[in-house]
Amino acid sequence: MRINFWAFLLLGLFAMPSCSQKNKVKNQTSNNKIESEIDSLMNESKHENFRGSVLFSRNDNIVFHKSYGNQISNSTTTFWIGSMSKPFTAAAILKLQEENKLSVKDSLNKFIENVPSDKLGITLHHLLTHSSGLANNYVADGIAEREQAVSIILSSKLKNGIGEKYSYSAEGYNLLAIIIEIVSGESFEKYISKNIIAPAKLMKTGFWGFQDKPIVNIAPWNKPELMNNFLSTIFNEGKSQSNYGYKGATGISSTTQDLLKWITALRNAEILDSESLNLMFDPYVSARGDLTTGVFYGYGWFLEYKNGVLREIRHGGAEAGGIGHNGIIRSYQNGDLLIVLSNSGVYNGEGNLNGVEWGIALSFDLRDIIEAY
Repeated sequence: MRINFWAFLLLGLFAMPSCSQKNKVKNQTSNNKIESEIDSLMNESKHENFRGSVLFSRNDNIVFHKSYGNQISNSTTTFWIGSMSKPFTAAAILKLQEENKLSVKDSLNKFIENVPSDKLGITLHHLLTHSSGLANNYVADGIAEREQAVSIILSSKLKNGIGEKYSYSAEGYNLLAIIIEIVSGESFEKYISKNIIAPAKLMKTGFWGFQDKPIVNIAPWNKPELMNNFLSTIFNEGKSQSNYGYKGATGISSTTQDLLKWITALRNAEILDSESLNLMFDPYVSARGDLTTGVFYGYGWFLEYKNGVLREIRHGGAEAGGIGHNGIIRSYQNGDLLIVLSNSGVYNGEGNLNGVEWGIALSFDLRDIIEAY
């Protein structure tokens, strides 16, 4: 089932001007109720340990945006977004395809020499959809040399057969970052900066190992004492260090407002054309269930279905260890967008969300409020 994401978006855009005054009043009432209920939720005692920022927008208009905790500011505080970096990587691959520099159907050996025989069948499509069979062991963490990163990733044993099933893999997205560098002739960070960050006007979005460019106010570490446990090639003397484990799969920092700009730029086809958008949001591989009720992976995004209808497009992320930064983006086809970023580590409380990253755990309650209006 292909989602004509672009056609749906155009339908929504053309329908907006015909909205009656009565509907505008109704929408404003709903927005007021959402704002009130989110604020009430956040003031409950069970959320007193949350630190971070919450943003909810409807049709690109911010309905709720508030920060919690010391040293957290809506507009200037930056969080490491972990695996929410993957959609940036997927967009870069699709951008290179638009430039006729590669195809998602291309195999690894078009870009990388001496690919092991058991991995010759892996294509960019497999890497993008977590169906390459590569494991998720973060073997490239701390490796600063590209050839060494390629070698250790490709020498690792496959977890599953190529194209056999969905199996989340950071290594797959590390390889995509490497391919972006090989094809573009630029560093991963430079290509993303020129082709995504600049066009979307993301003023506070940066990269692991390059945190001074742009100058940003990064939220404090959750457990600073644990940062000393990182390899010196990952974090040293108070600064992150550029390495291939933090390229492609993770390693981007951003703010709630910048992520709103990023999603808006995608929706408005300012980054990718309509064909690429449809490719990005196609449900290729089932992570759980089916198209009636289940979760699929597109190119860099999870797509959740409920009762045969696309419920939301989302991606969460976390930087573990002492960092404790995490969050989630939940995007809806009616124009609603929820973004939560946190530096609180994991939620420790009652229920099945105990041990889940704070930003992600909180977003379930927030989603219930949003979907009620």
